[in-house]
Amino acid sequence: MFKNYFKIAIRNLLKNKLHTGINLIGLTLGLGVSILIFFFVQFEASFDNFHKDSERIFRLERHEISEGEEFSSFSTPVITAPTFESEFPQIENITRMISSSAQAYLDESTTQNQKLLMVSPDFLEIFDFELIEGNKNQVLNDKFGIVVTEKVAQKYFGDANPIGKSIRLKMGDNYEEYRVTGLLENVPSNSSIQFEILMNDKNLDFNIAEQNQNNWYNVYGEAYVKLNDASSKASIEAGVDPMMKKVLGEDYEEGTYFFTLQPMSEIHLTDDANTGMAETTRPTLLWILAGIAFLILLIACINFTTMAIGRSTTRAKEVGVRKTMGAEFGQLVFQFLTEAFLTTITALVLGLVLAELLVPTFNNLFEKELTLVYGPVQILILAGLVVLITAMAGAYPAFFMSNLRPIKVLKGNLSMHFGKQALRKGLVAFQFFISFLLIASTLIMVNQMKAIRNYDLGFDQEMVVVVDVPYVPTQSFVSSIQLGFQQAELYRQALVRRSEVQSAGITVSTYGDEAFWFAGFPLENGDQFDFRVNFVGGDYLKTLGLEVVEGRGFNPDPGSDSSAFVINEAFAKAMKWDDPLGELMPNPRFDPHQIVGVVKDFHHNSLYKEIEPILLVKNPATFFSGINMLSINSSTNPKVLVKGTGTDFEGFRTMLENEWKQVFPLEAFKFSFLDQTIEEQYKADERLGKMVFFAAGIAILIAAMGLFAMAALSIAGRTKEIGIRKVLGASSVSISWMFNKEFLMITVAGVLIALPLSLYLMQNWIGQFAVKDWPSWLNFLLLAIGGIAFTLIIVSAQAFKATQMNPVKTLKDE
Repeated sequence: MFKNYFKIAIRNLLKNKLHTGINLIGLTLGLGVSILIFFFVQFEASFDNFHKDSERIFRLERHEISEGEEFSSFSTPVITAPTFESEFPQIENITRMISSSAQAYLDESTTQNQKLLMVSPDFLEIFDFELIEGNKNQVLNDKFGIVVTEKVAQKYFGDANPIGKSIRLKMGDNYEEYRVTGLLENVPSNSSIQFEILMNDKNLDFNIAEQNQNNWYNVYGEAYVKLNDASSKASIEAGVDPMMKKVLGEDYEEGTYFFTLQPMSEIHLTDDANTGMAETTRPTLLWILAGIAFLILLIACINFTTMAIGRSTTRAKEVGVRKTMGAEFGQLVFQFLTEAFLTTITALVLGLVLAELLVPTFNNLFEKELTLVYGPVQILILAGLVVLITAMAGAYPAFFMSNLRPIKVLKGNLSMHFGKQALRKGLVAFQFFISFLLIASTLIMVNQMKAIRNYDLGFDQEMVVVVDVPYVPTQSFVSSIQLGFQQAELYRQALVRRSEVQSAGITVSTYGDEAFWFAGFPLENGDQFDFRVNFVGGDYLKTLGLEVVEGRGFNPDPGSDSSAFVINEAFAKAMKWDDPLGELMPNPRFDPHQIVGVVKDFHHNSLYKEIEPILLVKNPATFFSGINMLSINSSTNPKVLVKGTGTDFEGFRTMLENEWKQVFPLEAFKFSFLDQTIEEQYKADERLGKMVFFAAGIAILIAAMGLFAMAALSIAGRTKEIGIRKVLGASSVSISWMFNKEFLMITVAGVLIALPLSLYLMQNWIGQFAVKDWPSWLNFLLLAIGGIAFTLIIVSAQAFKATQMNPVKTLKDE
């Protein structure tokens, strides 16, 4: 019996090739894109699930409250881990996690920058990273023992077994030998913690003085804990305040400095800008992508349903004959659902092929490493899609057609309307509504991102190259910055002698929401004043084209202006200084200093954020003498900013590298473009915009096929009427307009609903920017006109073809 259902279904599908082809193409496109998106959403939801005790793993979050304002960060003091371990018996394991880097020897003449992760010995007891060789209880016990991933082992040792071999790393002033004690599988791509080499956190001694390691107000890296029981979280958080009172002593102020525990499951998926070292994804993005996938599938299913309704008259006679021959209602339903199932399963196979082809493009767009793995979860997703689409696309035709009364059908008394026309028009209108909603949203996003790209940031970013200077680790933070600046100055001096260089400056921070350091000091009235700071040297202001509106900029000579500060307009306004030149910071702890200049406000942050007070400093010792709070979320390594004079970048880059080899013959040359750094800030929204644009294109293509099929079916059912009208003298234009009116009303209805709704829905997205730019009403008018023209072209083409038929042939067919 089932074999006959499938035979008949296949015959029906092959008999109506246009109908079947449009359904297959629409469902294939919808399924291909949807499979990719649903697998991506499932991949993002699986982050960190491979840790078997993930529900007992938490990350410490530090909170400081000043003047009613709360500042939170995942950066913690070095002393946090041992203190928590001794104070809370509920903690089973704890680890510090400090990201660092060092120059590493590849051979006697080549070095490269190597990323490191300093961790406590308990690290591999907390996390389930797969250890291939070594004992996880011992591999991190030795200060000079390291654990490497397969990728790193291949880079340094080729195919040889790395255990027992050494890597030379520059720690402090000297190169140290580090012996490989463990080999790990490469870190899974769905891990929010990424690393290449693990080393014992005793190596912090090379970078951080002991007094800073025991200071509760100096923060470095992060801390993770594994609890005996996940329910202990509340009791630990309740005990934090008594612990802080104990360790801070006289500095303790109730409720102003404390820690909370963030569950591992909440680390990767977050809308919080404060993400710490973890790789994160905004859950809003996943909801948007999942919504897009569902809408595309819905449009494809609507095509299936509307075409089934369009062919209802032909199929109604088939149903009448079958019922007369004894077919039951359930058998007819099963027959129609079998056709929907066969179409869906074929489209699924083709959709999987399409999804595989789109994976590289998708990974490139979202900078992911997604692979389509067909495990139990993925198989369930695919099975669910087949059931959902079969039900959505086949349910109405199956149940409606199977319920027809055979006597009316076979007598020819079946109304051409019987409720289906309103449903068909409604479904087509809904298709257009979805399509125009996606197109209007794309228009808003493209316009906003264009405004962001063209916005004047207040500084010059064109042809500015950023060159990283070798890091000079010392136990003194001030000394490390000063020594780094000395190295950077050697390279800068070599560059300014070249005719290809217009100017060169030195900076610690470049650009971005957390690039400039966050600092603060107490005012005379006890209030806390917070601002952003950057350490600069050379011709920093000139290289970036920053406009000095009062006073002067820094003298580029290394030994000059050691007590000078330069501020921006926002800083002067926040301090309420009418004449800031010569002013002093209202805090006697600052070493002797003077405000020598004010620069016009510029956007050091991305355009998601407003301009903040900024302090530019040449001598870090003067600055550190007066502050009581500092938070660093970016590199502490100085960089040289180089502005070129021409447009020959290849020659310019070669010159930069040649001069580098003269100054740092053993160090790796590394550079980037300032404008690329700026563009990086908006990549997430650029990607989302591209995805919505792609989805809008797919939606329009599927809707176009649906409109084509519906127009064809509608006109095919009225060929005799067209013949009679032509015989009575109707023109081709009037007949074409008769059909166009019906579909134009549907198009206009979709546009009128979609455009205002897109403005409403996009308010939250565009509201995240400090700089906003909505498209003009003319853009939306052109979009509406384009939609109307789109409908006119498709329907008119079908109508014109029908009007060219000889009325004699259409009228004698009875």
